[in-house]
Amino acid sequence: SDCSGQRFWREGERERQERMDADTLSLSSDLMATASGYCLTTEERACLPPSLSILKNEHGFARVVYWGKIQGQAGDYLIAQGLGSIAHDKREASTLAGGDHTTPDFFSTMKMIPKKTFRLGPDGVSWTLLPTVDNDITTKWLGWRDWLKGKGRIFTPFTGDPAHKFTYTTAGPPPPEGGEATAAEAHVLEEERLACVVQEIDQTCSVVPYGAYMLQSGQQVVTNPYYKGLSLEKGSDMSSYLHLRQPEVLPTKPISELAGLSKTMDFLDRIGDDLPKGSWSIKHDTPNNMIIVRSLAFPGYVFFSVVNSNVFGSAYVGTGLRNWDLAFML
Repeated sequence: SDCSGQRFWREGERERQERMDADTLSLSSDLMATASGYCLTTEERACLPPSLSILKNEHGFARVVYWGKIQGQAGDYLIAQGLGSIAHDKREASTLAGGDHTTPDFFSTMKMIPKKTFRLGPDGVSWTLLPTVDNDITTKWLGWRDWLKGKGRIFTPFTGDPAHKFTYTTAGPPPPEGGEATAAEAHVLEEERLACVVQEIDQTCSVVPYGAYMLQSGQQVVTNPYYKGLSLEKGSDMSSYLHLRQPEVLPTKPISELAGLSKTMDFLDRIGDDLPKGSWSIKHDTPNNMIIVRSLAFPGYVFFSVVNSNVFGSAYVGTGLRNWDLAFML
């Protein structure tokens, strides 16, 4: 596969927003290869575009994006996400919220773009919906992770088998007075763990440039069709990058800080507010004229944005291991 990325947007800059989606995967994967050093294999370049298009059409998604790859011992998981729906987008086509000011209670009524996560099947064509991360799955995953830490280990690689069971012991019911404590055996499926890890990376990373998304009057987050990209000056500023997730930091800010913000544009957390400070690196790739943002919390997550262009994208390629030593490295 071509890792040069040199031909990228000179072949005709797209007139719409890009994010590793089904229609522009070849272009975006060249850019991502330049940004991260990771190339899609020849087989992946052949199978992903048609399979993503099938996924989009079968489920009626507004967009389908290639999320990245979780590496396993016997096989890797290629991940894609379906965003919104064509019917949903038409329903939500309403007027903009205008320049009203933001208040803390405003964030609780925001509606993020609906998202579903899939893994590619062994046939290279069909996609399997990952389990919904509910309280039950989260409890099992965290229970297994805590048990692992108790054994002096912070991580076990994925096997590559979605049905694999990670078995662990958990405290049994409280013993009767004078009795001995008992332990119960439990397990979390690899597919459940995979869904939790993808969601964790999404919550921690999921970067978009300022202005690429806006809020409509129905409190619905939508892509901004008028987004034209960031200048070199703005693109080099960490405050120009946001988390595409339900805001966690903004609702905690005092009203005095929120007073100058616009509801239409200032509704997502900035990555510069992440803790610990210094969780992100940013640089300008001069030969290819694009900004590259990397996560230090999840090494393997890379975001790119072409200067003065609406072309941007991101992907994660790695084992799913968080950098637990980050606070000590800064």
